[in-house]
Order: sequence, then structure tokens, then C-alpha cells
Amino acid sequence: MKQENSIITIQELLKDRGIDFDAKKVKLVRHDSLRTPRVQDKIIFDGTLYEMYRRDYQRFVNYQNEQKIKNFKNVDYIVSFLSEEGTRARLIGVYQNLGIKNTIDGDGAIFNFQEILAFSNLKDKIVIDWGKGTRQWIQNWETKKEIIRIDEGLIDRDIPLFTRYEDVILSFSELKKIIESNDSEWKSVLEACNCVYLILDKSNGKQYVGVTYKNSQEGQKGGIWNRWSEYVKTNGHGNDKTLKEKCDNNPHYAELNFQWSILETLPINVIPTIAIDRETLYKKKLGTRNHENYNNN
Repeated sequence: MKQENSIITIQELLKDRGIDFDAKKVKLVRHDSLRTPRVQDKIIFDGTLYEMYRRDYQRFVNYQNEQKIKNFKNVDYIVSFLSEEGTRARLIGVYQNLGIKNTIDGDGAIFNFQEILAFSNLKDKIVIDWGKGTRQWIQNWETKKEIIRIDEGLIDRDIPLFTRYEDVILSFSELKKIIESNDSEWKSVLEACNCVYLILDKSNGKQYVGVTYKNSQEGQKGGIWNRWSEYVKTNGHGNDKTLKEKCDNNPHYAELNFQWSILETLPINVIPTIAIDRETLYKKKLGTRNHENYNNN
């Protein structure tokens, strides 16, 4: 189910759910999905905040609980969002502030934000317009935010919802379901452009950098969808020499270990030489041509 251009605001929707907020004690919070987060143990999470939310929710909760005292001292509730493409933001929960657990370095604190389960059926499904030219990640409740879409959420039929190219991280199982189901949303965005992409072997940290573009000599169409479909058809290796050796030795290797992500998007009509130059740049940056990685050229 999708609805576009709705005139209802997030304030109206949540108020109808039975909690009468004191407007002065509610904050809207928009987390930067692409941020590399730290939590109270000061350990850097190996990924973005979006990945943390998707894959390690309790750690995300710990991250959200660690805030400046001045931002939330007199706040009873926070309505929390993750940023998406442009000015969009996706609702990820409504939380009650149960107070400060302990302070950190004078101006920081570990708050006790507890999710209100009465709103759990809305989380991940509501997308709002945060507002053009608005960079403030914390805003007052009175700042009206229109709902622009209601969708299935971040996961539907075991397929992640596409949010933006920078967020794409797919296991082989997820990629296979997307391609084999001919998922219309994913197909439209992956056919719309080319990219430099990364395949990570999670078992050993080795990497393979590839690029998509139209190759008229080989009769290949452009677009990410076309190239990534080849990986599905070949059980994960896409006829890349080193990857093929891994998959031929173990038919379940890609399913167990490979992960696809997008490093940079390129125009659908990108000139092949330019695409290859961008691929080469990332091979140099990531060092994937050395003997410890998977690029052979």
C-alpha cells in the first residue's frame, strides 16, 4: 500500500492514536542515516546509522539514548525519524523520556528513552517531508510535517525497501529475491542508472570492485539491474574469475558470504571509458588489486 501527497501531518496522525502530547515537551528528531555512529562505549560501528538500525537495534537504542542534556532535559517524548532521499524522513518510533540514567563529561547524558509500543505498527512505514532548507535535526512539535507516503516498511517479503542508493546493502539471498521476483520498485531504480559497486566477502574481508555501463560490442544493456542480474543467474560470481573460483568450489559460497553495495552512481548513458576510470579509482582507493583482494586487473 502506498499513498502519495497526503495532506495529513504526523502531528495529526499521532494525536489520533490516543496520546495528547504537551506540545512544549515533545521534540521531532531526524537522525542522519549516512552518519558513522559512535555509542557510549566509544566504539565506532562498522557501517552507517541506517545499517545499525536495521541490523543491531539495541545498539541503535543505546546510540539514541546518548545525547546532550540541554537538548532533551525538559522533553517528555521524542518522535524519531531516519533521513532518506532529499528532505524525506521515515518514522522509526515514538519514545517516552523516563529521565537521565547518568551524566557524561558534564554536558552529556545517557537518557532512558523507552519506545511506546502503541505506535509500533506505524514505525518504518510513515515517510514525511522534513522541510526544504531545514538542517536542524531536532525540531519543536509545533513544526508541522506532512506525511507524503505510507508504504510497507523497510522489509517486505524479506526484501529490503529501497530508500536511496547510498543505503543499498544486499546479501545474495536478498539480491536473488529482488531479481527473481522482478520487484518493480527495485527494478525501476536499478535500471535508472549505472554505478561503481562493491562485493564484500564477509568471511575474510576481501573486496571486489566492479562497474556497470552499456557495452555495445558485447551487446550488454546499461544499468545496475542488468549487471546484478548476471550475478543471480551465475549463482553469485557474475563470471568474474576470482569470484567464480570461490563459487565453483562451494555452490553456497555467495549465499553465505557475499554482500553487494553501491559506491557511486553513474549516469545511465555514461561513456564506458569514464565508467572504467571511476572503477579504477575505487580499486586504487580500496586496494582491491593486491593479492589479498579479488580484482585481477
